[in-house]
Amino acid sequence: MDMGFRDNSVLISTASTINVVANGTDDVYVAGDGAVAFVIADGNVGDDQFSNFTSNDSIITGKKIFDGNNDGFIAFGPNGVLDVDRFGGGNSRAGEDQIQVVGNGGDITEIRYLGTKGGNFAYADAATLRNLFAEFGQANVVEGTVANNTISMSGGAKVLLHDNALGLNLGSDIVNDFGNDDLFVTTSQLFDDTGNNVVTFGGNKVLDTSGASGPQSSDPSTGPGGQVFFSGGITGLAYLGTQNIGGVDYYYYGTANTTVNPFAGEA
Repeated sequence: MDMGFRDNSVLISTASTINVVANGTDDVYVAGDGAVAFVIADGNVGDDQFSNFTSNDSIITGKKIFDGNNDGFIAFGPNGVLDVDRFGGGNSRAGEDQIQVVGNGGDITEIRYLGTKGGNFAYADAATLRNLFAEFGQANVVEGTVANNTISMSGGAKVLLHDNALGLNLGSDIVNDFGNDDLFVTTSQLFDDTGNNVVTFGGNKVLDTSGASGPQSSDPSTGPGGQVFFSGGITGLAYLGTQNIGGVDYYYYGTANTTVNPFAGEA
């Protein structure tokens, strides 16, 4: 079936870019406002610091960062730095360069893998996903990658995270079995052209998601956060509200006949 997807092959869409150069010196790179993608060059970049890093920022590399247990989460070492060139376990395989990632509330010590696109590998703060694990249960939370994914929501109530506040294009995704008990969760609000808390899809029945600066009226025609096709005849999503967890804003969406109250556990 032709889903009518546009070209979603460019990784960085609405994030600004900081190029981490291979100069072999120890530098400090400071993120500005909004989403920032720290793009690490191949080669010896030195022992650098990324400062003012937030949940909306990402790390982009030209080679995959070593993940010892392949669970998609990369914890920094006891010294609190990321061994970006690590090629195995143990101190002798730490590699040449170490990166310290400093957030507004302290050091970031764990990132999550978001997949690969166009020869680049994407990472972001692990807390954005772990917050939802704590809220809804790890077994119930799903996240795609920056590539084109087919995601199943079968097997009970599920939560699908779409971290579009990163300012990355999250690809052309197909979501199957999205039911009335499921949630679609974004980190940048989706554009609602009528203001009636219902996000309607285009004529191709595909959701064009907002980017880091969303919602914008141009989102339905540009889809800077990527595109999502929901099978089963779904042509719109109901906006259910927003919640801040651990400093991250989450926007909740369900079907027109949703049975979910994402705030049921709140006092």
